[in-house]
Amino acid sequence: MNLLFTISAVLFNLLIAGIFLCDRLGKMQWVKRIGIVVVLLIVPFTIVLINWLILRVSTPIILALVVVLLYLFVEILLDFILKVDFRTKWSTHIPYILLEYGAFFSLIYIASNISKTAMWWVSITFWIAMACLIFLYAGKRKPWREGNQ
Repeated sequence: MNLLFTISAVLFNLLIAGIFLCDRLGKMQWVKRIGIVVVLLIVPFTIVLINWLILRVSTPIILALVVVLLYLFVEILLDFILKVDFRTKWSTHIPYILLEYGAFFSLIYIASNISKTAMWWVSITFWIAMACLIFLYAGKRKPWREGNQ
């Protein structure tokens, strides 16, 4: 199960990186396709959670995995079921961002409890996602500044 978790966590980070890149390049169909694959990671993460519950893995690790699953459920609810444009308003986007970073850091925390190798793979792919996030926003016009130019 640890290998399934590690592969899923690495995929999560790389897929999120892919979403950031495709968004920057204006490939919104790819953003949607990759987003579907991201939420499908609910399956392996749930399998891992059930296994870890049976094995009575420590509570902090279980709670960290629940944060990841909660993020994925919120993603499904907002993007695929309700189809709410919550990213345009700070009041709705900030809680989403906090939950997303909770998921990222939960993955790193869990991986660090599995092995150094798992921790390095998950951490490196997290930083790849962060580099893609910087690329996404680097040079983008800020709506609140457009009136001042």
